[in-house]
Amino acid sequence: MNTTLTTAETRLRMFLKLLLFISLLTILFHVFIKSASPSLEEFSKNCFTVITHNSLLQGCLLVLLLFLTAGDIRRFSPLISLLKIFLIIAVVWSAIHWIKTKNIDTGEVQYSSQMFIYLFVLIVLWLLLRNAERARYGLKYLSVQQFQTLQALAEVCISGDTHKEKLQIKPIEVASNVDTYLLSFRAKSKWVMKMVLTCMEIYPLLSLRPPLSLMLPEDRLNFLKKRFLTDLSFKFLPNWYKQFVQAAIRMSKQLCYMGYYSDKRVYESVGYVPFSKRKDIDERIKQFPDNHSMAQSLKVINEDDITTGEIIADVVIAGSGAGASILANQLIRLGRKVLLVERGALMQPKDFTEDEVNMVSNLYADGALQLSRDFRFQVFQGSCVGGSTVVNNAVCFKTPEYILDKWINEMNIDIDRAKYNTSMNAVYDLLHIAHTPQMTDDKYLNPGGRLFADACEKMGYDKSQLDSVMANITGCLGCGYCNMGCHYGRKLSMLDTILPQTQIDYPGSLQIIPNCEAISFNKKGNGNSIDSLTGQFKSGKKITIKGTTFVSSAGAISSSILLLKSKLGLPNAGKKLAFNLGTQITAAYKETVNSFDGLQISHFLKTDDRRYIMETWYNPPMFQSTAMPGWFDQHYYNMQHYSNMACTGVLVGTASNAEVKIAGLFGRDIKYVPTEDDFDSLMDGLEKAAEIYLKGGAERVMPNSFNFYEYKTTTELKENMKKNIKSSVDISTGTGHPQGGNVMSNDAATGVVDSNFKVFGYENLFVCDASVFPTSLGVNPQITVMTLAHYAAPLIAGN
Repeated sequence: MNTTLTTAETRLRMFLKLLLFISLLTILFHVFIKSASPSLEEFSKNCFTVITHNSLLQGCLLVLLLFLTAGDIRRFSPLISLLKIFLIIAVVWSAIHWIKTKNIDTGEVQYSSQMFIYLFVLIVLWLLLRNAERARYGLKYLSVQQFQTLQALAEVCISGDTHKEKLQIKPIEVASNVDTYLLSFRAKSKWVMKMVLTCMEIYPLLSLRPPLSLMLPEDRLNFLKKRFLTDLSFKFLPNWYKQFVQAAIRMSKQLCYMGYYSDKRVYESVGYVPFSKRKDIDERIKQFPDNHSMAQSLKVINEDDITTGEIIADVVIAGSGAGASILANQLIRLGRKVLLVERGALMQPKDFTEDEVNMVSNLYADGALQLSRDFRFQVFQGSCVGGSTVVNNAVCFKTPEYILDKWINEMNIDIDRAKYNTSMNAVYDLLHIAHTPQMTDDKYLNPGGRLFADACEKMGYDKSQLDSVMANITGCLGCGYCNMGCHYGRKLSMLDTILPQTQIDYPGSLQIIPNCEAISFNKKGNGNSIDSLTGQFKSGKKITIKGTTFVSSAGAISSSILLLKSKLGLPNAGKKLAFNLGTQITAAYKETVNSFDGLQISHFLKTDDRRYIMETWYNPPMFQSTAMPGWFDQHYYNMQHYSNMACTGVLVGTASNAEVKIAGLFGRDIKYVPTEDDFDSLMDGLEKAAEIYLKGGAERVMPNSFNFYEYKTTTELKENMKKNIKSSVDISTGTGHPQGGNVMSNDAATGVVDSNFKVFGYENLFVCDASVFPTSLGVNPQITVMTLAHYAAPLIAGN
C-alpha cells in the first residue's frame, strides 16, 4: 500500500477542501453578512438552504465533517462514506419533495435544483473516492469493498483470534496478494470469487448485523464459526441455502490461504524451503543432469497468425493432452495429418516457477474451478498445451485386468485384448515409463511417503501390494512441484516429449492452435457427417476448421460439454460420468518430516481389496493449506506444523452415477453425490490409511472433514471416525480423474461411441479420451487413456 497520498487521493482531498470552502463561505455570508442587494441575499438564502436545510447545527456538523476528512482522508475515510450516505438521503429527500410540489412552480424549481446539485456532488465524490481508494491500496481487480471484505476475512480466518497469534504478513497484505493473483488468473469464471466476497459482505445484514468488514474482529470470527459449523437455524432453511453459505465461507477462507501461504515471507514460519533454496540442489542436478524437455522446439499457430476465418485440415482433434497427443502421434505415423485445437495456452517449462498461484492460473485456468452442483466436490483438470499431463503426478498404472474383464466379458464391448496389451506396452516404451532408480533416487522420494511405506512393511504388506510408483519421469530431482509443471524437464509430459518429437520426426504433419476453445462440431446439412469445428479464441474471435475426420479428446468433462453444445442429438452425452473419488488422511509426527522435499506422489498401497488404493502425496504450502484439516485457529496450528506432517490420499473408483450438463454458474453443471457403497469404501480406505500411520509412529491423524476431528490411537480411530463422518456431506472430496460421460457401448441406446470410438450416428466423428471409459478404473487413468488412443489410431486412421 502507498504510504504517501496518491494523485487520486490528492484530487479527492482538493474536492473536499472545495466543498469545505463553499460551505464555510455560505454559512458565514448567510449568518453574519447582510447584503444590500435583494437578489444576492436571495441567492445566499438558497445556498444556505441547499447546504444546511436551513439548520445551522446541521451546517456546522457538515463543516466539521469536511474539515476532518479534508485534513486526513485516510484516517477519516469512514467519515467520507458517512458523507455519501448524507448525500444519498438528501437526493431522496429532494426527489420526494420535488414530486410533492410538481404543481407549485416555485417549489418544483427549488427541490429539483437541490436534487441535481446533491446528485452531482454525490457522483463526483463517489468517483473520486473510488479512484482514491483503489490507488491507495493499489487495486488491480477487486473493488474497494471486496478488498476490504477480504482483508476483514483474513484478519480472522487464517489464525482465528488475531490477539493470540501474530501473522507473518498483515491482513491487508494478504488481500493485496489475492488482488494481484486474481488479475493474472486466466479463468473466465473467476468473477464468481468477486461475487462471493460481495455476498459475504452483506450476508450479516440478513441477521440484522452490520456488514462483515464493519464487525469487530471477535464478533466476525464468532459469526463465521456459527454460520459454518454450528448454526442450528440451518435446519429450518432449504438445503441449497446451507450449501451456498458454506461454499461461500469455504471459498473465502481459501482465498485467504492463497494470499497468505503463497507469500515467501510466510515460508519460514511453517518450515518450508523452496527447492531453489535447498542446500543439496547442486548435488541433485549433478546426479541427474539431463533436461529431457523438447518443448522449446514446439511450434504453434497463434491467433495473429490466422488471417482468414476458415482453416482446412485433415484430422481435427479437440484437446492436446494424454489421449489427443498419443492419437495424433500414431495417426501421423499412419499417414494422416493432424490439427490440435487447445483451449489452454502454450507454457514453456523454462517459465514454470515456484509461485503456486501463478502456476495454477497459467496451467489450470477454469480447470481449477470445476465444482459439483452442491459445491462439495472439486474436479481438477489442466488447461494448457499438453493438458493434464503437464500438471499431473505422472503416476502410471496399467489397466487393471479385472476392469478389462468387466468391459469385454460383462459389458460385451468389442476390445481386442491382445492388441490392447500390445498398445499398452508400446505406450510404456514410448514414454520411457520407469521405476526407481531410473525414475529417481530413493532418497528423492517424498519423505512422508517413506514413513507410510515403512509402516506398511511392518504390517506385513509385500512388494506386490506396496511399492514406489512408476511414472513417465526420468531423473527426478524431487522438487515437489509436479502439480505446477516440471521446470527441470524430468517429467515426460506430452508438452515435453510426444508433441515436439512428433513435429521433429514428421515435419508439417502436426499443427497446434492454443488459446482456442472448441465450441461445437457442425454437421454437413442434415446428414450424418461432420463438416467443421468452430473454435473461439479468448479475444472472442471465432474460426471455422474444416476437415475430413473429427475427434474429441478434451477430457471427460470438456468432451461431454463439447458434444452437448454441438446439439448432435446424442441423448447419452454427459451421462454415466464416474470418478476416482478421493480424500486424504493427514498424519502429524513429533519429529520433522519435510514431506515437501521429494517426489509428490511417491508410494502406493494396492491390496486385495479392489475398492480402493492409497497414494502418498504432499504439496507446497499454499496447495497443502487448502487440504489441511481444521478451520480458523486449528487450521493455523496445523499449518504451523506443516513440516511435521505426512499425507496419503485414498482413491475409490465410483459408480457411473454422475452427469455433466451445460448449466450452473460455470456452464459445466456436474451433478454428483457419492453412492452409499462408494462412500463406505472411501471410509474403509481412509480408516486403513489412518491405522497404518498410527501404527507407524504418528502422534495423531486427521481426516479432511468439515468438523475437525483428530485421533491419537487406533482404538479411538475405529470407535469414532465413522460415527463422526456419516456421509459425503461431512468430508471434503475431489478428483483429478473424471472418467466416462461418453461411454463406449455396443448399443446406441446405452452409450455414445461404439467399440471403434465412432460416435453413434456419425461417420467421421470420434471420441478418444477418458470420457469413453465404460466404468471408472480406481487407479490413475493416464496409461489407459494413452493405451486407448494408441489402440484407436488404426481404427480412426482408416476413416
